[in-house]
Amino acid sequence: MDRFGIAAGSKKKRGNNMNTNETDFETHVDDIVKAIGDKLERNVVVSELKRYVDDYGIDLATAKESIVRKHQGNPGALQVGAEKLLAQIGPSENNVQLKAKIVSVFRKEVTTKEGAQKVLFEGEMGDSTMRMRYTYWSDQCDFENGDVVEVLNAYSKSWNDRITLNINEGSMRKVEDEELKNLDLGIVKQSTNAAGEEIELVNLKPGMSNVTVELRVLEVETRNITVKGEAKTIFGGNVGDKSGTCRFTSWEDHNIIAGKAYKVENAYVKEFNGPDLQFGEYTKFTEVEGEDLPSLKDYEDGVQYTLAQLDERNGASDAVVEGHVFTVRDDSGLIFRDKETNRVIRNGDDRKNGVPDLRIRMIFDDGSGSCTAYLNRELTEKILERDLDSCLEFVKENFGPEALLDEIEDALLLKPLKLRGFARSDEYGLSFFARSFEPATEIDVPNVARQFLAALEG
Repeated sequence: MDRFGIAAGSKKKRGNNMNTNETDFETHVDDIVKAIGDKLERNVVVSELKRYVDDYGIDLATAKESIVRKHQGNPGALQVGAEKLLAQIGPSENNVQLKAKIVSVFRKEVTTKEGAQKVLFEGEMGDSTMRMRYTYWSDQCDFENGDVVEVLNAYSKSWNDRITLNINEGSMRKVEDEELKNLDLGIVKQSTNAAGEEIELVNLKPGMSNVTVELRVLEVETRNITVKGEAKTIFGGNVGDKSGTCRFTSWEDHNIIAGKAYKVENAYVKEFNGPDLQFGEYTKFTEVEGEDLPSLKDYEDGVQYTLAQLDERNGASDAVVEGHVFTVRDDSGLIFRDKETNRVIRNGDDRKNGVPDLRIRMIFDDGSGSCTAYLNRELTEKILERDLDSCLEFVKENFGPEALLDEIEDALLLKPLKLRGFARSDEYGLSFFARSFEPATEIDVPNVARQFLAALEG
């Protein structure tokens, strides 16, 4: 536990080694091949998947999606998912596979758009990470409270920032799992909280209401917006407690002052690049001494997280992570952006009106998890020790951008780095947008991973 009180991450990496039977392995390879099409030989897929999972320690689901995206395939076409924990499920995910314990089952009659009556079943299921609402799209249900089930090929949706799991008829079956069977779901970390219950920032989840938290305001900024044709000033910035930091948005002027500590009551949480703490008309602020909170100076160096922690809390507004660079994506180095939209112009698109830029996209791993990390032009120039104009000349002299990409790989591949920036987790996994970087002390990733798992297992 560090000076901010952050303990080791709490999510296990699931399905992340290839020491499985040959049939399962071939099934995942088939899945990748179908999603990519005929762009890649099967033996190359086999080699890449084994390297990502066995050598780099990347979880199976992330590895598969990364390979498909790398070769311009469609990640949404992946049919065989790695088993997930409920807390790992984001909005708008497909092909979700998991095991959980049924908490409740309710029969419900609904009217379709065509006016027909339809029967379905709703309720809650839980695992060691949280409870989640589900809808079972069947007019027959043989499941009861306390049953352990395996769910295949489900999909998730979000409404009012709360995720619901949708399960098709025939995609859920009873299984034996003593650990889940004996799980006391009364102590599971939940996505809702009791009114007035004080909570730490690290435990905020989108969809929470009636939030009570003691925090220190780190910075405040104002922004003018138009709501229903009327001009309105809103307030935003960062707040922190001993567990970490997060963004906030205040829709009313509560006279929030940077540096001061407050007990905040009746706040709520929405999703915006991670949890965003929202203050409304009925939010109450009480100034406190904040002796148990870090000072403003304590936050200057940033709060250090594991990638597993960032993934579990859906990101953070200001985070420091240490790990290794395992893959530099092919679309790193010299890129071109559309003048109007600023989007990256892909190979084959018209680059005549494109604006040159530099960036790095890479797979970053710290032993607890992995993410796609992004370094902007400024940081890329720093790594290459040349500016954009020099890079353009270098590419011209070397007849293409491949030489520049080689330099980036030489500078970063398998190197330990400390990154600082913001993180967010969505249907594509965890992304980290670096604002700064520096070399880190060499990390023994296998040993860190062993320590992480040992901490999880008590």
